[in-house]
Parts: sequence; structure tokens; C-alpha cells
Amino acid sequence: MKRVGIFTATRWELNAVRRALRVETERQIAGARCVLARKGDCQVWLFQTGVGPEKSEAVCREALAVQPFDVVISSGFACALAPSEVGELLIGTHVVRHDGAAEFPREGEVLTCSTALTSLACDAANRVQLRARIGRFVTSSRVAWQAKEKSRIRDATEAIGLDMESSAVGVTARERQIPFLVVRAASDLVDEDLPLDFNLFLSPAGWVRGAVTLLSHPSRVTGLMRLKTQSAKASDRLAAFFEYFVEALGTVPVR
Repeated sequence: MKRVGIFTATRWELNAVRRALRVETERQIAGARCVLARKGDCQVWLFQTGVGPEKSEAVCREALAVQPFDVVISSGFACALAPSEVGELLIGTHVVRHDGAAEFPREGEVLTCSTALTSLACDAANRVQLRARIGRFVTSSRVAWQAKEKSRIRDATEAIGLDMESSAVGVTARERQIPFLVVRAASDLVDEDLPLDFNLFLSPAGWVRGAVTLLSHPSRVTGLMRLKTQSAKASDRLAAFFEYFVEALGTVPVR
């Protein structure tokens, strides 16, 4: 029985993966919401860490200290930096951290995903007829909400996908020599602005500013509805992927 830790940032991402699993119970582990489930020959611990590298690293580090895993996966939604369609699966070969530093990447900052897991993920996507792209992921500590910022990150990193957690999860997995995978679904694209600056919502005080921004620009509600539709499509693709992938994961060696 393989023990699989899947780390997501938000309840929407957790619920997308949860749809593919047979849930047994739910509890708090490492101060975070954790759904315990089974699928085939896998026991799955599905975490909601919160948004950003600091929160995800703290939860992942504590979770791995109390529960040994055979596989660690960073999943959820991502911005597609390469030409893609909404809902397309983005599968990582490497992960880097990028916060605008002139030196990029610094020594030791490139994390390598398990080639066995990457290959299995690609096969799973093909088996369930989902479009997928493989390549480098980049993790940022802030939301890239404007197309021009996304393009700058793409040009600096040559990454296919952008998120805010995978590097932190990967660092923790590497410390414990656990095979690591990134697989996410594109919820927004490199050439589109998000409806507002979601960095406002990353701190308690920022929620007030975010609400004021929405109230003072009602037209942004249309953009939020578009993003909701795109996220729903990404959620459906993730659920379809994990429905097959976790079942297959229980049947093959991963080291």
C-alpha cells in the first residue's frame, strides 16, 4: 500500500482532487485541513496548506515529520506560461523559485521531479485523453496577475507553468528523499490579466482593500465570473486525471 501525500493550496483545489478519491475521514494535521482517502492500492493524505510558499512549506515539513510518504505531489491550479488552453494539464520536470532576482536560478534552487512519476503522469493524461504539457515549473511568492508580469517571468525562466507552492513542497520532499511530482491544471493563461490584484487578499488587512476595489469597479465581477468558469474546467480536468493516476500509482515502482 503506497502512502501518497498530495498538497494543494485552497479548498477549491483540494475539492477537485477529492472528487477522484474514496474519502474515509477528514481531520487537522500539521494545523491544516487533511482529507484521508483510498484509491486502489494507495492511501492518500490530501492537504489544504493555504496560499504561498511559506504556508505550504510549513505544513509540508510538519506533515512529513509525522507521516512517512512514498510519494509527494504538488497539485491544484496554475498559470500557463507556455501556449496552452484552459484546463490543460501542466506536468513538471523541474521546479525553480523566482522572485525577480538578477541571478537566476541560484545554485541549488533547481528541483528535479521524479522521472518515473513524470512518465506515469504523462501516460495517465494520455489514457484519459487529456491534453498535457511537460516542462519546468516556477514558483513565486506573489500572484502574477497581469499579463506583462507573467510574460516577464516566462522570459526569465522558460517555464511552462507558474504557481506559489511547488518549490516549497519540492524542497521538503527532497530533504527526505521522497519522489516528488508537480501536476496542475491551467486556470489562467499567460496573455490574460486576472480581474484584480489577488495579492491584496494574502493578508488579513488586504481583504478590506480587495473588497473596496471590487465595489469601486463592478465591471471586475465579470472577470471574476470568467475566472470561476475557467477554474471549474481546470477542476474537472484534475479530477479526471487523478481518477486514473492514483489507481495506476499503486501498481508501479516509483523509486
